Amino acid sequence: KRLANDCFSVVRTAVADCVRAAQRNGDIDPDADPDDLAYLLLTVIRGSDVVGAYGHSPDRLTSIAESAFALLPRPRHP
Repeated sequence: KRLANDCFSVVRTAVADCVRAAQRNGDIDPDADPDDLAYLLLTVIRGSDVVGAYGHSPDRLTSIAESAFALLPRPRHP
């Protein structure tokens, strides 16, 4: 259990770092919590793994990913 938690923590940190980079680049709202978004993205990724394991098409998996990215908070422009 500890090893699984440690591995998850490393992946979550890496995804949160990617979210922070996207925030610095102006692609994601800088006020959004990068850790919360990392958990959201990891949940989508793991859910997609399950959907893919049940034989759904690559097109379906792409649609899931595109929908998830569309839901990410965008910067507010005045």
